[in-house]
Amino acid sequence: GHNCMTSNADPVRRTPRYQSLLTELRSGQKTVLLDGPISTALDSRGVTMASGKARRVAKDDPESLVQLHVDYTNAGARIITTHTFGGTRNVLGREFEELTRGAVDCALEARRRTGTEDSVIVAGSLAYHSAKGPGKYDPMQDPEAWERDINDKVDLLKSAGVDVLLLEMVGGPTFTAPIIRAVQANRMPFWVGFSAKEVEGHGLRVFDNAATPVDDALPGLIQLAIEGPEGVFKGEGDSGVDVIGAMHCKPAELGNVLEAVQAHGWDGPMMAYPDDVQEWDPTTYKSVYGNDPVDVFCDHCVNWMRNFPKCSLLGACCGFSVKHIAALDQRLRMEAPDSKTESL
Repeated sequence: GHNCMTSNADPVRRTPRYQSLLTELRSGQKTVLLDGPISTALDSRGVTMASGKARRVAKDDPESLVQLHVDYTNAGARIITTHTFGGTRNVLGREFEELTRGAVDCALEARRRTGTEDSVIVAGSLAYHSAKGPGKYDPMQDPEAWERDINDKVDLLKSAGVDVLLLEMVGGPTFTAPIIRAVQANRMPFWVGFSAKEVEGHGLRVFDNAATPVDDALPGLIQLAIEGPEGVFKGEGDSGVDVIGAMHCKPAELGNVLEAVQAHGWDGPMMAYPDDVQEWDPTTYKSVYGNDPVDVFCDHCVNWMRNFPKCSLLGACCGFSVKHIAALDQRLRMEAPDSKTESL
């Protein structure tokens, strides 16, 4: 029923700092950097996932989390992603509210410390991916319970002070659609990060649901993001979706996902942030990452900018780190003069 939905007459809540960043993105004149991974970066700094410390860091060791956010911001990132990726009431139990609010507080504190209140936005991370390994990625909940939990989480992130909601590693319609509806019901701006991988002989599939072709999943989800449930935002309505793109994809495959996003109905700004996980063991939380020089990461990013003029948000995902964001920031400063003159 729609009685729980806020009236779509309520304006989407875009803060002034968010609105000015969005204007920059839409102008296409400038590439804006997202940050990099949180959990895997904490892990490499000794706040490990295996020990459970990474999950509880906002409560037990907030300074480590603030410092990571500060490092990304100092490296050039304009978006601070909250450490809330898979954390729902179902996953975190009675500490759900404390850890979620704590994570947002750490992001806000990093923004204060870097003196970037006007230029940096805080993005509340939302995901359904469980990291429990192939076949077990979906939440251990039925979609109704999941939708209730995700509504609680969106509500909490909104009241804690995030500027935008960031849907990460989504793509499976069963669990992605409820996130989109929850964000729209809360009248918050949101970005959608689709995740996919090539499956031998089957083409591009949703990352955590190898049975679902990207070309089957994306049309309906992009339409829901733009038009809302039953088309409530069609025409002049504002659904809140401002950016759609690809993340947690292998660099070689990410461009194909951006192509699919555009082919299935999105013509606004896009984002791209690849991952570098070669192997992942869900029992030990241990990963093997590729060890390409940072230049390789930067080359990929510059190519996406060239091939997709709408792709004006770049960042990094699992296995990359602060040094990659810093290197990309440097590279973009070198590239900038050319791109400016071409557009004159």
